[in-house]
Amino acid sequence: MIVVGYNNVRIYDIPKIRSACQQLFGAKLLLVTPKIEETDRHAADEVLACTLTYASVDEATQWVCRELEYLKLEPIGILPFSDSGVPLGANLAKHFGLPGIDPDDALAGLDKRVFRDLDANSGAYIPGYKPVRCVHVRSKEHFQSVVAELGGRAFVKPASEGNSRGCHVVPSLDQCDAIWSGLSCYHTAGVIVEELIENAQEYSWDYVAGCTWITEKQTTTGAFRAEIQQIVPAPLTEDIRLQIDAAGHHMRRLVPGGGAYHNEIFSRSGFTAAVETNMRPAGLHIWDLARLSFKDLNPWEMWVRWAVTGVVHPVSPVAQCYSGIRLIKAPKSGILTALADIEHIGAELGIEVRDCRYSKQLGNYVTDSPQDNSGFLGEIIICAAEYEDLRARLLELTAEIESRICIS
Repeated sequence: MIVVGYNNVRIYDIPKIRSACQQLFGAKLLLVTPKIEETDRHAADEVLACTLTYASVDEATQWVCRELEYLKLEPIGILPFSDSGVPLGANLAKHFGLPGIDPDDALAGLDKRVFRDLDANSGAYIPGYKPVRCVHVRSKEHFQSVVAELGGRAFVKPASEGNSRGCHVVPSLDQCDAIWSGLSCYHTAGVIVEELIENAQEYSWDYVAGCTWITEKQTTTGAFRAEIQQIVPAPLTEDIRLQIDAAGHHMRRLVPGGGAYHNEIFSRSGFTAAVETNMRPAGLHIWDLARLSFKDLNPWEMWVRWAVTGVVHPVSPVAQCYSGIRLIKAPKSGILTALADIEHIGAELGIEVRDCRYSKQLGNYVTDSPQDNSGFLGEIIICAAEYEDLRARLLELTAEIESRICIS
């Protein structure tokens, strides 16, 4: 099984895929990544360093094929596990005649402009679905003029990024100069300016091999929009659930053929709108939350089976509890000098911690205004029989953890 890339620190998910490959098909796992780290060698059976840039996808395909021949390995499935890995994954799947999206559609998962164009030109909208107006800009003057056209408020994001990196709310025209300067590293490729969807709840429509569920997402407020909490399954009335489900299926039809989707959707007052499509498994442990929340569901095994067989089984899983993840935020900016014992605090509060970890180390500089997911200190995962209990416990536990963190 070839796994193409992984986002940020998600190497911890690779052993789950490796285990499924071994148990289901007796197969090895080959990880393709731009730069090999020591942790990669422990997580996979074989590791191959290879560029994932879109411009080099044909050369990269030939390189992987040569390496497979040298290693005497025959691929039985291809799993694109990062946004940047989607194009190479699609190309490899086509080359070997394995399940996957069409290479011509792959760029929509990497370049937000391509997906917006597909959405705007689809002409097959579902009731209540609204395409989001967006403009690709490369200069400050164009940026300012587009924000003015959108009424002086907008949302801006890099054309090709993930994990909330570079996402800004533009609250007024007089903030354009500062925000444009802050996006300097994205000026060459340009940024996307979108109409600002306000007072809407964000969800994700998560899909694996025909199985779907809806995740409630919560982001930080202020200038940046970083994801801070996810709950599976989202508590929804039947009419809202059907609307979001229809929007997710619509987004998938724009780029069909994949085994995993993480389609992000706004919902407000009877209408839905696409945030973006991701043609790979959701981040922030959403698949692990689904495994806790739903009866007899293992998304990792389902994805591996799909990669080999291409078979999908449309199904809505049966919920047995609510599961949630919340990220731990620094109480103030400065140098991290002490971390709290998460499991000890959970025991004090009578809250069972299902999983937890810190991503920052003592001596790191930390901020109380995270710009994206990497700006948080760590994360907790807990479960509860009722949604309101889960939400209250997530807030209670993280508040107590944050109160015991020391920063100089």
